[in-house]
Amino acid sequence: MKRFLFSIIFVSSLMFVACQNPSITQTKKIKINDQIINVEIAETISQMTKGLGGRQDLKDDQGMLFKYSDKQIRNFHMKDMLFSLDIVWINDDLIVGLAENVPVYTVNGQISKVESPLPVNQVLEVPAGWAAKNGVKIGDLVISLD
Repeated sequence: MKRFLFSIIFVSSLMFVACQNPSITQTKKIKINDQIINVEIAETISQMTKGLGGRQDLKDDQGMLFKYSDKQIRNFHMKDMLFSLDIVWINDDLIVGLAENVPVYTVNGQISKVESPLPVNQVLEVPAGWAAKNGVKIGDLVISLD
């Protein structure tokens, strides 16, 4: 009986920690033009705040998709980033803006900040140069494959 109770408490504790850990994110595949990207989904405040900060790099087929329940102008900064990014501004499933090759720091040594050109409810971060390499442009569709 003690083992059973211990097992239940242990499993419950693990589930609680997993639910509270902002680094555990859902993943899915999206497609832009002919390119399939494996994205981590950032939906909670903790996940969005951390974003890709502290990571060493991203592969060409990886990214992070920030999903919001509303549409508004979004401001992103490169705090804690170790590499440059392309930031894709998405309204529903339509690309409405691109911030390409966003450096970690400006020429003045300040952390780079970018703003969406229009209200959006999704923001995609991919490795710098990805959008140009894959011919991504305003007006392209983002298709969920999962």
